Amino acid sequence: MATNRFTDQMQAYGRWKADLNQAIGNYQQWLERNNMSNPEVDLRIYELLETMKSDRLNIAFVAEFARGKSELINAIFFSEYDRRLLPSEAGRTTMCPTELLYDNQADESYIRLLAIETRLEDISIQEHKKDPINWTTITLDTNSSEKMAEAFKEVMRTKRVPAAVAIRLGLLEAKDNEENAIVEIPMWRHAIISFPHPLLKDGLSILDTPGLNALGNEPELTINMLPNAQAVIFVLSADTGVTRSDMDMWTHYVNPLGADTRHSRIVVLNKVDTLWDELKGEEAIHNSIATQCNSAAKMLGIDPGNVFPVSAQKGLLAKIRTDHELLKKSNILALESILSTQILPQKQTLVRENIIAEIGRMVTESRDLIAARLTAVNKQLKELQGLSGKNEDVILHLMKKTREEQTIYHKSVESFQNNKKT
Repeated sequence: MATNRFTDQMQAYGRWKADLNQAIGNYQQWLERNNMSNPEVDLRIYELLETMKSDRLNIAFVAEFARGKSELINAIFFSEYDRRLLPSEAGRTTMCPTELLYDNQADESYIRLLAIETRLEDISIQEHKKDPINWTTITLDTNSSEKMAEAFKEVMRTKRVPAAVAIRLGLLEAKDNEENAIVEIPMWRHAIISFPHPLLKDGLSILDTPGLNALGNEPELTINMLPNAQAVIFVLSADTGVTRSDMDMWTHYVNPLGADTRHSRIVVLNKVDTLWDELKGEEAIHNSIATQCNSAAKMLGIDPGNVFPVSAQKGLLAKIRTDHELLKKSNILALESILSTQILPQKQTLVRENIIAEIGRMVTESRDLIAARLTAVNKQLKELQGLSGKNEDVILHLMKKTREEQTIYHKSVESFQNNKKT
């Protein structure tokens, strides 16, 4: 892989998976041609190929409201649309957990929205995903980035309901004399956005979580979705520092995930452009940013080198305008480099290990079968070669014996003839 740009790396990863699928298909055809296939092997290969098709690099973005998650997603992954694809405005933007992916099975572009009222049912989001009829579906017009951006605003929708309804939905704590109040709640419980962006088609899946309340109110996020992500990007804001709700989110939901060769946590200090004071010199600005990073790291209990200061807004702007100087200053490329050189290789290693574990056993079985066949053929060849020499000796012996018997016969006939004359 030639560069550290995440787009290039992800596309190379997609090509690697496609080549791998082709190689597995060629192996299956070879088995069939050599009469070494059977229903069990066919099923194992089919399941492996299906797993490869549905395999995704899952990256989750976790933060409180107004930390710039959506802008960060726009800047890293979707800048080629030359606009903000995901809604990123002042105040609350994404109101429900949102997955961005490409549905290879359906091969369709859509937004699927699960009504907030389904929280009253004893059915998980994963179970709901098996039946599209449970979702409100909006078809996406991928020929127009403006129409797509407008459709994406659906994840921002809210509605006003009596507090008693919000309490039943688990979105509000019960308090005395407040059940008749009117409160604002999310319109949707969960959103899935599918469209054929090259990165999404190559297997990228992005999870955007909308703040502490969503994590606390939807256990499936913390029990299933976040732990299954290859990387969890925790976003802070330089203009607020580490707030109490940030600490609650880190302590209860992000820090317990740990970090190992299979999962990674990345802490991003966003909106550092608020520290770009034109009345200060570059060194003073750099020191201000370093101070914020050190302060955030100390509060989170991590190494300061693991906090990445970025400006998602300036990074997106720089990519749209092809402003290399501003792009460098935004530090977005440093974050992309981490995704490219650490997160993606970890995922590729996991896929490779899984393939080796599955196909490796089958290849070993094939090799053992070929070796057994070769041993049997060599044994038969030796027997035939041995029989060839023995047959020659037997034939010479029989010929000699036949001649002797022929001589004896002729003598007997001659003796019989002589006796007959007498």
